[in-house]
Amino acid sequence: MNALIRVVVVLSSLLIGMLVTVGHLPRMVPEWLALLRPEWMVLVCFFWAVELPERIGLVGVWLCGTLVDVLVGDAVGSNGACLAAVSLAGWKLQARMRLYSPFQEIALVFVVSLGVLWIKALIDNLLNGVAFTPYIVVNAFCTSLWWIPLSGVLRRVKTSFDIR
Repeated sequence: MNALIRVVVVLSSLLIGMLVTVGHLPRMVPEWLALLRPEWMVLVCFFWAVELPERIGLVGVWLCGTLVDVLVGDAVGSNGACLAAVSLAGWKLQARMRLYSPFQEIALVFVVSLGVLWIKALIDNLLNGVAFTPYIVVNAFCTSLWWIPLSGVLRRVKTSFDIR
């Protein structure tokens, strides 16, 4: 298969992750349900960092995160730095992730997403004076629960387009 198609598939999965991250729930949905939204870009970037560590660069992930910062309205660079750290963790843990059971993968994604959410909350606290809430743990838990379905879908996409 053409190398350009492979690049387009990976970039479109990152773009879809950005769009889902930026998208809002309808107004009729209860407000507490918005707290259960997973960190989609963390999941997508971690997946591609584990599956294709040589293809996804830190600069590209940082630029995607900076674009998410601009779209969401966060401090510029916070998502970029967090996603670069997630990709770096994925690169370092790539060989181990292949040996982990699904429960261990979920636990690892929980720790990674909790770290990202804690860093974002710290930056928000320092810049805007927003108090820390325990909902970051709930959000990290919801993010980790989405790991198995999302990685299954992205693995199917990877094999169907013969991305290596």
